[in-house]
Amino acid sequence: MNQWEVFVMELDELPEGKQLELTIRTLNDGLQKYTYKRVQARVSRNTEEFPDRLQVRFGRGQLAKERYSIDVLGEIQRFPEKYL
Repeated sequence: MNQWEVFVMELDELPEGKQLELTIRTLNDGLQKYTYKRVQARVSRNTEEFPDRLQVRFGRGQLAKERYSIDVLGEIQRFPEKYL
């Protein structure tokens, strides 16, 4: 199970059951902690529905009380391969 975090202005930006394009960061321990990724994902307020956990923060860093589960469907590459 991975731990992720997302920043949003309102919880309405995380509709359940829809495929979303999100910028998330990892909260897993290790060298990759706090690295950002742009991904296609689905989220649910049911923390048991998907394999990973999602923590939500608002624009100024306030932690939302609700916890979500997330299914990361794939990473989105913003730059062509030759620039990576």
